[in-house]
Amino acid sequence: MAAKRPHDADSADAPAKKRKGFQVGPANLPDGTYRRKAQKIKNDLIQKAKVRKAYAKIRAQELAAGPTKSIYDTQTEEQDEGRLQDQPEPASLELHPDRQAMLDAPEPEPVPEPAERRRRHHPEGGKARERRPRQPRQSAFAKEMQLVEKRKQEAEVRQKEREFRQNDREAMARARRPDQNGKRRLGRESKVLLSRVQHMMAK
Repeated sequence: MAAKRPHDADSADAPAKKRKGFQVGPANLPDGTYRRKAQKIKNDLIQKAKVRKAYAKIRAQELAAGPTKSIYDTQTEEQDEGRLQDQPEPASLELHPDRQAMLDAPEPEPVPEPAERRRRHHPEGGKARERRPRQPRQSAFAKEMQLVEKRKQEAEVRQKEREFRQNDREAMARARRPDQNGKRRLGRESKVLLSRVQHMMAK
Protein backbone atom coordinates (compact mmCIF):
# COMPACT_ATOMS: atom_id res chain seq x y z
CA MET A 1 0.00 0.00 0.00
CA ALA A 2 1.17 3.52 -0.70
CA ALA A 3 2.38 5.75 2.09
CA LYS A 4 -0.06 8.39 3.21
CA ARG A 5 0.70 12.02 2.79
CA PRO A 6 1.31 13.73 6.16
CA HIS A 7 -1.17 16.33 7.28
CA ASP A 8 -0.31 19.99 7.77
CA ALA A 9 -1.26 19.78 11.42
CA ASP A 10 1.29 17.04 12.01
CA SER A 11 4.08 19.12 10.55
CA ALA A 12 3.20 22.06 12.83
CA ASP A 13 3.53 19.85 15.89
CA ALA A 14 7.00 18.72 14.88
CA PRO A 15 9.82 20.73 16.49
CA ALA A 16 11.19 23.54 14.30
CA LYS A 17 14.45 22.60 12.67
CA LYS A 18 17.31 24.76 13.92
CA ARG A 19 18.89 26.74 11.12
CA LYS A 20 22.47 25.86 10.52
CA GLY A 21 24.79 28.88 10.46
CA PHE A 22 26.90 29.74 7.47
CA GLN A 23 30.35 28.31 7.04
CA VAL A 24 33.61 29.99 5.98
CA GLY A 25 36.32 27.74 4.63
CA PRO A 26 36.46 23.95 4.80
CA ALA A 27 34.98 22.23 7.84
CA ASN A 28 37.91 19.92 8.49
CA LEU A 29 40.70 22.51 8.89
CA PRO A 30 43.23 21.59 11.56
CA ASP A 31 43.73 24.03 14.41
CA GLY A 32 46.28 26.56 13.21
CA THR A 33 46.79 29.70 11.21
CA TYR A 34 44.30 28.94 8.43
CA ARG A 35 41.50 27.98 10.79
CA ARG A 36 41.99 31.08 12.95
CA LYS A 37 41.93 33.21 9.82
CA ALA A 38 38.66 31.59 8.69
CA GLN A 39 37.12 32.14 12.15
CA LYS A 40 38.21 35.78 12.11
CA ILE A 41 36.58 36.34 8.72
CA LYS A 42 33.38 34.69 9.95
CA ASN A 43 33.28 36.84 13.11
CA ASP A 44 33.83 39.99 11.03
CA LEU A 45 30.95 39.06 8.73
CA ILE A 46 28.66 38.43 11.71
CA GLN A 47 29.59 41.79 13.26
CA LYS A 48 28.93 43.65 10.00
CA ALA A 49 25.56 41.94 9.63
CA LYS A 50 24.58 43.01 13.17
CA VAL A 51 25.57 46.60 12.44
CA ARG A 52 23.56 46.61 9.22
CA LYS A 53 20.55 45.19 11.03
CA ALA A 54 20.76 47.81 13.80
CA TYR A 55 21.13 50.60 11.25
CA ALA A 56 18.11 49.39 9.30
CA LYS A 57 16.07 49.30 12.51
CA ILE A 58 17.02 52.87 13.50
CA ARG A 59 16.42 54.15 9.98
CA ALA A 60 12.97 52.59 9.92
CA GLN A 61 12.12 54.29 13.23
CA GLU A 62 13.26 57.69 11.96
CA LEU A 63 11.33 57.35 8.71
CA ALA A 64 8.23 56.40 10.67
CA ALA A 65 8.62 59.47 12.91
CA GLY A 66 8.46 61.82 9.94
CA PRO A 67 10.78 64.26 8.20
CA THR A 68 13.13 66.31 10.37
CA LYS A 69 14.98 69.49 9.66
CA SER A 70 18.55 69.32 8.52
CA ILE A 71 21.23 70.06 11.08
CA TYR A 72 22.35 73.00 8.97
CA ASP A 73 18.90 74.56 9.00
CA THR A 74 18.61 74.24 12.78
CA GLN A 75 22.07 75.75 13.28
CA THR A 76 21.34 78.81 11.17
CA GLU A 77 18.06 79.41 13.00
CA GLU A 78 19.79 79.15 16.38
CA GLN A 79 22.50 81.56 15.26
CA ASP A 80 19.95 84.09 14.07
CA GLU A 81 18.10 83.92 17.39
CA GLY A 82 21.38 84.19 19.28
CA ARG A 83 22.38 87.30 17.35
CA LEU A 84 19.15 89.02 18.18
CA GLN A 85 19.35 88.16 21.88
CA ASP A 86 23.09 88.67 22.42
CA GLN A 87 23.52 92.17 21.06
CA PRO A 88 26.47 93.47 23.11
CA GLU A 89 26.02 96.74 24.90
CA PRO A 90 28.25 99.53 23.66
CA ALA A 91 31.45 99.68 25.69
CA SER A 92 31.73 102.63 28.02
CA LEU A 93 34.77 104.87 27.89
CA GLU A 94 35.03 105.11 31.66
CA LEU A 95 37.95 103.34 33.34
CA HIS A 96 37.51 100.82 36.09
CA PRO A 97 37.80 102.51 39.52
CA ASP A 98 40.82 100.41 40.56
CA ARG A 99 42.64 101.26 37.34
CA GLN A 100 41.82 104.92 37.75
CA ALA A 101 43.19 104.85 41.32
CA MET A 102 46.41 103.23 40.08
CA LEU A 103 46.87 105.92 37.45
CA ASP A 104 46.20 108.72 39.93
CA ALA A 105 48.66 107.41 42.54
CA PRO A 106 52.23 108.85 42.39
CA GLU A 107 54.97 106.56 41.07
CA PRO A 108 57.07 104.98 43.85
CA GLU A 109 60.78 105.81 43.80
CA PRO A 110 63.14 102.90 43.12
CA VAL A 111 64.54 101.35 46.30
CA PRO A 112 68.36 101.61 46.48
CA GLU A 113 70.20 98.30 46.50
CA PRO A 114 71.69 97.35 49.90
CA ALA A 115 75.49 97.59 50.18
CA GLU A 116 75.86 93.95 51.22
CA ARG A 117 74.05 92.73 48.14
CA ARG A 118 76.07 95.10 45.97
CA ARG A 119 79.30 93.64 47.38
CA ARG A 120 78.13 90.14 46.66
CA HIS A 121 77.52 90.98 43.01
CA HIS A 122 80.56 93.27 42.60
CA PRO A 123 83.39 92.12 44.90
CA GLU A 124 85.76 95.07 44.27
CA GLY A 125 83.93 97.69 46.29
CA GLY A 126 80.80 97.84 44.21
CA LYS A 127 82.55 98.18 40.86
CA ALA A 128 81.77 95.78 38.11
CA ARG A 129 84.73 93.51 37.54
CA GLU A 130 86.28 93.43 34.12
CA ARG A 131 86.10 90.36 32.02
CA ARG A 132 89.15 88.24 31.69
CA PRO A 133 90.43 87.90 28.16
CA ARG A 134 89.43 84.63 26.63
CA GLN A 135 92.09 82.03 26.34
CA PRO A 136 92.43 80.58 22.88
CA ARG A 137 90.79 77.24 22.56
CA GLN A 138 93.17 74.31 22.55
CA SER A 139 93.23 72.49 19.27
CA ALA A 140 92.60 68.76 19.32
CA PHE A 141 95.91 68.23 17.50
CA ALA A 142 97.98 70.85 19.34
CA LYS A 143 100.65 68.37 20.49
CA GLU A 144 100.96 66.86 17.05
CA MET A 145 101.29 70.33 15.52
CA GLN A 146 104.03 71.20 18.02
CA LEU A 147 105.90 68.01 17.17
CA VAL A 148 105.65 68.76 13.46
CA GLU A 149 106.88 72.32 14.02
CA LYS A 150 109.78 71.05 16.12
CA ARG A 151 110.77 68.54 13.45
CA LYS A 152 110.66 71.25 10.79
CA GLN A 153 112.94 73.47 12.85
CA GLU A 154 115.37 70.60 13.47
CA ALA A 155 115.41 69.80 9.75
CA GLU A 156 116.14 73.47 8.96
CA VAL A 157 118.99 73.52 11.50
CA ARG A 158 120.49 70.36 10.01
CA GLN A 159 120.18 71.79 6.50
CA LYS A 160 121.91 75.03 7.54
CA GLU A 161 124.66 73.03 9.28
CA ARG A 162 125.19 70.94 6.17
CA GLU A 163 125.35 74.03 3.97
CA PHE A 164 127.78 75.72 6.37
CA ARG A 165 130.08 72.69 6.40
CA GLN A 166 129.97 72.46 2.62
CA ASN A 167 130.79 76.16 2.23
CA ASP A 168 133.49 75.88 4.90
CA ARG A 169 135.15 72.96 3.11
CA GLU A 170 135.11 74.80 -0.18
CA ALA A 171 136.48 77.99 1.42
CA MET A 172 139.24 76.02 3.20
CA ALA A 173 140.15 74.24 -0.03
CA ARG A 174 140.48 77.61 -1.79
CA ALA A 175 142.47 79.08 1.11
CA ARG A 176 144.92 76.15 1.22
CA ARG A 177 145.65 76.40 -2.44
CA PRO A 178 149.25 77.56 -2.64
CA ASP A 179 150.15 80.79 -4.33
CA GLN A 180 152.39 81.13 -7.39
CA ASN A 181 155.50 80.45 -5.34
CA GLY A 182 154.02 77.34 -3.65
CA LYS A 183 153.58 79.00 -0.25
CA ARG A 184 150.41 78.70 1.88
CA ARG A 185 148.17 81.75 2.25
CA LEU A 186 147.72 81.97 6.00
CA GLY A 187 145.63 85.16 5.83
CA ARG A 188 142.96 83.42 3.83
CA GLU A 189 143.05 80.34 6.05
CA SER A 190 142.70 82.50 9.14
CA LYS A 191 139.44 83.99 7.85
CA VAL A 192 137.95 80.54 7.30
CA LEU A 193 139.12 79.37 10.75
CA LEU A 194 137.66 82.52 12.35
CA SER A 195 134.27 81.92 10.73
CA ARG A 196 134.36 78.32 12.02
CA VAL A 197 135.03 79.47 15.57
CA GLN A 198 132.26 82.09 15.36
CA HIS A 199 129.84 79.44 14.14
CA MET A 200 130.81 77.12 17.01
CA MET A 201 130.36 79.92 19.55
CA ALA A 202 126.93 80.81 18.11
CA LYS A 203 125.68 77.33 18.94
